[in-house]
Amino acid sequence: MGRTMGPVNSAVEKTPTPASQTRSVRAAVRRGWCYPPPVRRFAENLLAQQLWCWGCDIRRDSGNLLLQYGFTRHRAGSEHGGSSCYRLDEDRRHISLWGFGIFYGERQHGGLYLGRSGFRPSWSAAESLADVIHWADELSGFGRPRGAAQWRHSHLLCRRMLHWIASYERWVLNWVGPDYRRECVATWLRPLVKAEQMPRAWTQLTGRCWDSGAEDWRRLTNRLLIRPKRPEATTS
Repeated sequence: MGRTMGPVNSAVEKTPTPASQTRSVRAAVRRGWCYPPPVRRFAENLLAQQLWCWGCDIRRDSGNLLLQYGFTRHRAGSEHGGSSCYRLDEDRRHISLWGFGIFYGERQHGGLYLGRSGFRPSWSAAESLADVIHWADELSGFGRPRGAAQWRHSHLLCRRMLHWIASYERWVLNWVGPDYRRECVATWLRPLVKAEQMPRAWTQLTGRCWDSGAEDWRRLTNRLLIRPKRPEATTS
């Protein structure tokens, strides 16, 4: 139970919020994603690696990890084609995964779709999607947020979506061990982030450390990246 408050004097009126203060609060909402090009490229490549890893989790010989996590599978029909949809429906949030992207929705905030390319989330008032979506072009009603309220919802959803991906990766590392995820990353054509650093990489994107300077971003990112091995020197 919450803390019990004393009786309220009905004769005391609330002090109205000054109009200038209201305007400043509205202006404080960031109306744009504002990802610098290096950050956007990093995020786009990280998402591509993540989608590959989810595919590995589905094809895993010892059992489908997405199903073990709690997702339900909705296969595309043979005539319809397209990507299977994996859904996780919880009390307040709804998550859909495809080979082409991710949807994350929450009650009272709508939903955010993030496709494979560009790392440009799009917002919709819908908090959940139909099971029959198997192609990216079947997603309707999504677009760039408009106005302070939609941007506020979008930024909140984006942070929570990235935190959820990070929590899923921590679960994989704890459930099946880091060696499995390392194998997944090693088979990806463009490995970017070390397997054991994927949770931190997603969490780092929520912190917007690049707002304080590009050097902070480079310093933190360098700890996460996979460095190509240098060829060993040969002696004649």
